[in-house]
Amino acid sequence: MGTAETLASFFQAENGRDWESYRTFLHADVVWHLHAEHEQVIQGVEEYLRVIRDAYHDSNTRFRVEEMHKSARGERVAVLLIDDDGRRSFEVFDFEDGRIRCEHEFLLG
Repeated sequence: MGTAETLASFFQAENGRDWESYRTFLHADVVWHLHAEHEQVIQGVEEYLRVIRDAYHDSNTRFRVEEMHKSARGERVAVLLIDDDGRRSFEVFDFEDGRIRCEHEFLLG
């Protein structure tokens, strides 16, 4: 499975709140840079899962991929996501050993 297909499956697990499946897409040393009102750096699978679960607590919001662009070698994928309420985020994912190693997420509103 290529990085674009892996990311599509990752997003499907997120929209379905399938956290056990979701965890399988994350590299053991994953780092998530969340650029929002206050920048956060989330490190490791367990912390990543805690933050994402908290973000979706009591929420049925889903999102769709508006655009996806893959680097020439395929190890980096950039996406524009739009949620049910029209909020946008731009995200860049770096892959290592077929898993998400680093994510930069920019919340655009």
